[in-house]
Amino acid sequence: MSPETARPIYVVEDDDAVRASAKLLLEAVGYVVRDYASAEALLADPAAPDAACLLLDFQLGGITGLDLLERLRARGVQTPAIILTANANHLDERYQRAKVLTVLRKPAPTAHLLAWIEKACSQP
Repeated sequence: MSPETARPIYVVEDDDAVRASAKLLLEAVGYVVRDYASAEALLADPAAPDAACLLLDFQLGGITGLDLLERLRARGVQTPAIILTANANHLDERYQRAKVLTVLRKPAPTAHLLAWIEKACSQP
């Protein structure tokens, strides 16, 4: 799926600079991006389930990115998700249950991140 025709990528990151950087990068390669400063902000958005891909920071100011994903899954949202984390987490079983596509350690190399986003957005 080409970025120009894709549904938006939803970026949830509580660090303003990191969120802005991710948005700028993704828009520069042609993706439409909706960004959120918290998991709660995404949960409050009625359009939230209509994403092509979720790019979620694990450690957010409120609930974690993984908690957010589990709540979305409970609502029936099956959008492919990528978790970014600055710390090594040993939550493999939770990641599998939440159907996380991959977990990337911050800072993820740009080419690696874009390859995973392309893979996520190409899933049906």
